[in-house]
Amino acid sequence: MDKEINENVTILVVDDNQENLRVISNFLNEKKYRIALATSGKQALNVLESNTVDLILLDILMPETDGFEVCRILKSKNETRDIPVIFLTALTDIDNIVMGFKIGGVDYITKPFHKEELHARVNCQIQLKLAKDHLIKCEMDVRKSRDYFMRTLYELGKILSHDK
Repeated sequence: MDKEINENVTILVVDDNQENLRVISNFLNEKKYRIALATSGKQALNVLESNTVDLILLDILMPETDGFEVCRILKSKNETRDIPVIFLTALTDIDNIVMGFKIGGVDYITKPFHKEELHARVNCQIQLKLAKDHLIKCEMDVRKSRDYFMRTLYELGKILSHDK
């Protein structure tokens, strides 16, 4: 992905472990992404009230509000339901992996992770989100054009019927 594109992409990283936040944010900064950090689920939800992000990397095992609950909350709100969530966690059992997808996660990476894998999965989800955003914009443009065309036809019809 272009560094110019990465510079316009914001990723929220949520983990209660400061060392994990440091490693992940340093790696993503190398790739020129903008980074927002949160050390708890509650803090992540607060960050999202005043910031727009393109992707969330979310730990599951956190005190108070775990990552699954944070994801459920995000998917229940119109403002955040379309933000892709990648779980990044030490939980490796199949029940948790399946749960992550069932509640709305788009991917699941287990710790310890490989930087190349993290980059590939982040890049894939960012490309998908940008493509989806572009399609939504195109759809809105088509609707505006259709509405303009229909108004023009209506006005033309009024003019032609008046001339008879």
